[in-house]
Amino acid sequence: MDKPIFIKRSIPLVLVICCLGNIAFGQQTASPFDLLPRIPQSSSADSTITISTSSNPFDKIQLQMDAHRRTSETPGFTVERRRKPVTAKEKTAIFQRFLFFTILTMMVILTLVVTVFRVFISKIWRAFKSDNMLSQLLREQSTDTTVAYLILYVMFFVNAGIFVFLALRYFNIKIAGNNISTLLLCIGGIAGFYAVKHLLLQIVKYIFPVEKEVSRYNFTVTVFNVIAGIFLVPMVLLIAYAPAGVTGFAIYLALGLLLLTIAFRALRGLFIANRFFAWHKFHFFLYLCAVEFAPLLVTIKLLNLY
Repeated sequence: MDKPIFIKRSIPLVLVICCLGNIAFGQQTASPFDLLPRIPQSSSADSTITISTSSNPFDKIQLQMDAHRRTSETPGFTVERRRKPVTAKEKTAIFQRFLFFTILTMMVILTLVVTVFRVFISKIWRAFKSDNMLSQLLREQSTDTTVAYLILYVMFFVNAGIFVFLALRYFNIKIAGNNISTLLLCIGGIAGFYAVKHLLLQIVKYIFPVEKEVSRYNFTVTVFNVIAGIFLVPMVLLIAYAPAGVTGFAIYLALGLLLLTIAFRALRGLFIANRFFAWHKFHFFLYLCAVEFAPLLVTIKLLNLY
């Protein structure tokens, strides 16, 4: 037999024998093109990446891609980004911007209100000084004037809330985590206090035979609060933008004016209820506790719970 033909015919036999030998002895030749399967992603946050010792370059590239994907997408592998702490200077700048836009909005609204209700505000000022003018305004009440009183009353809530907000910041008293929440709590607390007060006055008016006196006192509270909201505007501007040495003086001056206004209102209230105070001292004391002091205590308690 020719030798080249014998070699060609023996090649398939040699290959078969080699394959059988590998199967019999359990040996497998490492191929540089054999790719290892991907590392299964574990649901645990403490999963680790197995490092292959294979010399195959494709295995190393695949492991690097899997590690990058696990680090960026898997919840267990989060990259912590450290935020730069806010300095005191930056906090002051944020507060000044917030205060500027708050006071600017208040001034724009106040300008519109004073322009529209200029004659009405002059009547309220005369009613603040004269009890007879107050009685006249009470008789002239209508739907239009009720809306005007409501708008001016809301301005009082806003101005008083800004004043309390600035006073709390001056005395380093924190009631919320940010400026917006603190301001809204101040405005809401004052509005809630007077809402409860007026509601209790309405209940007293319908239960006891004092409808005329309670209506007059209720209107007196509204008029005095409108005037207080107007004179708080320059006080707020002074507290917000005065030098540091003047801020404390402006706060105490505004508090003094508010206390004088409340004392003057209480004196006018005594004139309204003089016949009840003379003959029903115990009932008058109950009224003070239920209508004058209880709303304030309830408001403070709700703010503390919040």
